Amino acid sequence: MADGATGAEVVLKNVLLWGQTEPTDLVVRSGLISATGHSANGHSGTGPSDLPGEDCGGLLLMPGFVEPHVHLDKTLSLGVPGLENHSGTLGEAIERWGGSEPGRDHADFVRRADAALRLALSRGVTALRTHVNVSSRSQVALEALLEVRQNWKGRIEVQLVALGLPGTPAEDDAYREALRLGVDVIGGSPNHAPDPEAAVRSAFRLAEETGRPIDLHIDENENPQSRYLELIADLTAASGMGARVSADHCCSLAYMTPGEQERIISKVAASGMNVVSLPAVNLMLQGHGHPASRGVAPVRSLLCAGVNVALGSDNVRDPFNPLGHYDPLWQANLAVHAARLTRPPERRAALEMVTVNAAKVLGIAGGLGVGAPANLVLLNARSAEEALAELPARLRVYKAGRLVYREDVRREWL
Repeated sequence: MADGATGAEVVLKNVLLWGQTEPTDLVVRSGLISATGHSANGHSGTGPSDLPGEDCGGLLLMPGFVEPHVHLDKTLSLGVPGLENHSGTLGEAIERWGGSEPGRDHADFVRRADAALRLALSRGVTALRTHVNVSSRSQVALEALLEVRQNWKGRIEVQLVALGLPGTPAEDDAYREALRLGVDVIGGSPNHAPDPEAAVRSAFRLAEETGRPIDLHIDENENPQSRYLELIADLTAASGMGARVSADHCCSLAYMTPGEQERIISKVAASGMNVVSLPAVNLMLQGHGHPASRGVAPVRSLLCAGVNVALGSDNVRDPFNPLGHYDPLWQANLAVHAARLTRPPERRAALEMVTVNAAKVLGIAGGLGVGAPANLVLLNARSAEEALAELPARLRVYKAGRLVYREDVRREWL
């Protein structure tokens, strides 16, 4: 809503800002939160409440959700013969996708990624980081996602992460080409490389060469001897990259002795790097031994050590996860269950892991403070606890102050 006299672009009246206890008003100018004030109910004098705007009925306003780890190239691909993962394991998922990917063309990648971003926007996602397979053999998926990113500019911020196996001259050159084309972040899955340590070190060399951040799939297994997270923490500390490095999955931490887990987490915390946990997919793909385990990174221990932890959706309706959806709020709810984040501060932390913490992973500003980007989601809930428990409709989604999604809810008990 524009206001020519004041320059206000959006005024949300009678809205409950996340972290507050009473409704207030919020004003957006030039894509930023410019002011907050008292609720129109009982307010007098000049201020936000005197501006025309939409009455939000005391409903909850949160920062736009941030999705730090998905795979738009693989998303929504089930339904094709040969893609079902009958064992439910990571190994078979990789094999199934590897057999399917070469037969997919540019239009297929674009169509599925477009559908995925529509789903994400409808769940309040305003920024997203997607990994995309790159190799010396093909860049088809990358070229498609570059097109999709441009098409969605102004509605969802999309960061692209090169996902491959760095460590050889040919694959390192494929990374350089991907970065030249427009990839934002150096990624990879070192545990699946012939020489995992060489792959990790190569990612850091490429980062030093190009100035790009790093985001690696790491230790996505149940082996307590898989400790490449420790190597990444050491390299992050030595390079001074800090929050420009993220390690995703980190499942093997959960299988270590308490002493070893604490030692490595201390290194991670001291390095300043991020950890991204993917509870839905790790519950799906890990824990096939006996007795079955959860396979989720020790989120509570990481948080207690001061590590910036975020939550991601990872895979959605593909060989890695036959279900899933682009709802960070659902991931927060699931993390409360899977990581036993039961105390009130931990439940708040679950919401931080899909908003401000995830924004730190992407290196973007977040929150609801004055001066913050007006990336906002209005939920059909009257408290954060209600939102976390009920996963309500996202009624309005704003990107830099622009209304990019609207949903109206009507309920009748008959």
